[in-house]
Amino acid sequence: MLMAAMPEAAPFIAFHDVAKTYDGTQFVVQGLSLHVVRGEFLSLLGPSGSGKTTTLMMLAGFETPSRGHILLDGQRLDHKPPHQRDIGMVFQNYALFPHLTVAENVAFPLSVRHRSKTEQQARVRRALDMVQLAHLAGRRPAQLSGGQQQRVALARALVFEPRVVLMDEPLGALDKRLRETMQYEIIRLHRELGLTVVYVTHDQGEALTMSDRVAVFSDGCVQQLATPTELYENAVNAFVANFVGENNNLRGRVTELTDHWATLALDNGGFVRGRRSDGLRADSLATLALRPERTRLGIDDTTTSNALSARVQTLIYCGDHYRVEVSLDGGVSMIAKVPNVKHHELPSVGEDVKVSWRHDDCKVLQLPSGGARM
Repeated sequence: MLMAAMPEAAPFIAFHDVAKTYDGTQFVVQGLSLHVVRGEFLSLLGPSGSGKTTTLMMLAGFETPSRGHILLDGQRLDHKPPHQRDIGMVFQNYALFPHLTVAENVAFPLSVRHRSKTEQQARVRRALDMVQLAHLAGRRPAQLSGGQQQRVALARALVFEPRVVLMDEPLGALDKRLRETMQYEIIRLHRELGLTVVYVTHDQGEALTMSDRVAVFSDGCVQQLATPTELYENAVNAFVANFVGENNNLRGRVTELTDHWATLALDNGGFVRGRRSDGLRADSLATLALRPERTRLGIDDTTTSNALSARVQTLIYCGDHYRVEVSLDGGVSMIAKVPNVKHHELPSVGEDVKVSWRHDDCKVLQLPSGGARM
């Protein structure tokens, strides 16, 4: 399993060789060694069944590791019940008590910790001010919008000033506009309060927008742990390249390798060049990963660019860009995103064009064998 270089700061949360199995045979999480720095916003990103939610539940105390151990600020958490871990939790379904008011819902974590009424009132008022809902303190959850209910759930997770806040798909039930608004609200609170956040999502855009680092999960393993920029620009394998953002894939056979570059012979007879990844071998099958926005219709500089002949199949207007699907010789499709710039000439459907992109805008990756593990 490949991991990004650890941050210089000492780990605040540490998973040491953690594994989880329910039947003793099939591992939901395996070989997980993951560190989170105090004040960091870490997202666990992956498809359903990849192990990200199980990882979060083990940290929260709702699941027990089958192997390995978890530390928070140097102290073992493995055998502590959830209410003794000093961790706040925000769920996708809000999990608010319908018979309690907003203020009573937010006060609940304080009441179970036997805080005084005076302290409860002060902390609830402060928490609701943070999420801009103090004026709705007397309402019940059914009288609130989805976005307002999620703000209440967030205030409840923050009211007792936990050392860590865990969020499990917290925005999944919201519509697109509300989801984006809440993303920025959570980012604001994270920065203002210096929170340590571990956030589970299957939404790549959400992870890239909100996180300091992202751990991409597949088959119970972390495939890559990196900053959003590094993840998008420099995927370590084909799974990450295809899961994080849209990607063109051109399969071929490696014909040349240097310290930094790899050349692929495509099935249609063309040759393309890109940055090489680890593990490539001469004459092995590989795939060239290329983001659609880096694909150009036309050639700027043939000495630093790949260029292939193609025919335009579809042209779709997407507001800020046009999505152009082209077909290469041999029937392989590629997508180019062309910015919607005034007076920009666009090709017509059925027109023959040259598709080009810079060598350093793409990466040649080893094809996975028998799954996405590394």
